[in-house]
Amino acid sequence: MTERRVRVMRAFALVVRRGASGAPYGGARADGLSSGMPEYSERFFRSGALRIHFRDWGNDAAPPVVIVHGLRDHSHSFDDLARGLLDHFHVLALDLRGHGDSETTPYYGFGHFVLDLHNAVRALRLERPILIGHSMGGEVVATYSGAFPDVPARIVLIEGLGPPPPDMDEEVRWTIDGFGRIDRALAGHPGLKDLDAAYRRLRERNPRLPEGKAHELAVLGTRAREDGTLEWKFDPMLATMAVTGPFDLDYVMAFWRRIAARTLIIHGQQSGEFWRSRPGAIYLEPDDLRRRLAAFRNQEFLEIEGAGHMVHFDRPRELLAAIRAFLGVAT
Repeated sequence: MTERRVRVMRAFALVVRRGASGAPYGGARADGLSSGMPEYSERFFRSGALRIHFRDWGNDAAPPVVIVHGLRDHSHSFDDLARGLLDHFHVLALDLRGHGDSETTPYYGFGHFVLDLHNAVRALRLERPILIGHSMGGEVVATYSGAFPDVPARIVLIEGLGPPPPDMDEEVRWTIDGFGRIDRALAGHPGLKDLDAAYRRLRERNPRLPEGKAHELAVLGTRAREDGTLEWKFDPMLATMAVTGPFDLDYVMAFWRRIAARTLIIHGQQSGEFWRSRPGAIYLEPDDLRRRLAAFRNQEFLEIEGAGHMVHFDRPRELLAAIRAFLGVAT
């Protein structure tokens, strides 16, 4: 067996043996995070011409919860959150088109992701689902909930109020550069050498990410290429979104005003580092935050200390406790 194969098998064994907390799998825990690996099923539905994957965590008779990930992410990122909710809920974690194990398309637009959520609710015949979205997934959930206000029972938006106010000169440069990114995506990006490289990349992107979780995501968030290298589980052609224009806050706020369900809005206290690419930055200035929150009829706002943009990785227990409390479930 080659040295590289040994590293892959060891990393996979680490994922199988240990959860994100470092505790061996095997049963529920008092804090609501499971130390066991519950069985889930890999399922699909159709959204237009595409086959969309989702992870079904069982408990079909319970109220449905749909989790929607962010851009260039995948449903496995929310395995710990799903485990913490499945005692009271039927948890379904989506892979939006071009992400995870869902099919791809040559071009992507934000509305297509909203369509995937819409078709998931219809195809799976979900009655009054609870919708949870992170980052772009939160934007998807909020837009869908404004378009169909009678559908969701409750909503949780994690870092889902959109980016800070844009600098239009920067947006123009981003769009112009986007044509080059599309060319590079078409040509093919170089693969990751091995799981160690994937692990290091994950830790570089989020230094708060625990070592065990980084190893787990390196395995679950990559797939093998024909040449033996690895690639992330998202379509490089998501780069086409760069040429579709900037985030339109006034437009999305018009959807937010239509939302009827109670909404929990969660931010990471240190998420400005992600949104503005500089240490210590503030995500949304106080006046901007108040304006966005005021668009929701019935909202609760929570900022989680010590968390950046990836709240579910940085402070998983605090996030789970907040969501369970909002949903009326004891921890």
